[in-house]
Amino acid sequence: MLESMSAPKRSQTGEGYLGTIMVHRITGGVGVVDSVLEAKDGWPPEIRLKLADGTIRKGKPGDFREPTSAERKQMAPT
Repeated sequence: MLESMSAPKRSQTGEGYLGTIMVHRITGGVGVVDSVLEAKDGWPPEIRLKLADGTIRKGKPGDFREPTSAERKQMAPT
């Protein structure tokens, strides 16, 4: 049996996103999820993505996507 390499993400609650590498769909910025404001009363969770240059992007889980292998290497420490 193979185990998943990452924790399962739940877009309804925001669980599993903290510390993962994501890409902001609109700007294409690659960063690490800095914090997640949990979903409440039917509203989606809010994700804060900290980019490599120190800027922050906020949005719903649908505003972000999984990185490609090239984007993942971009965030890897040298």
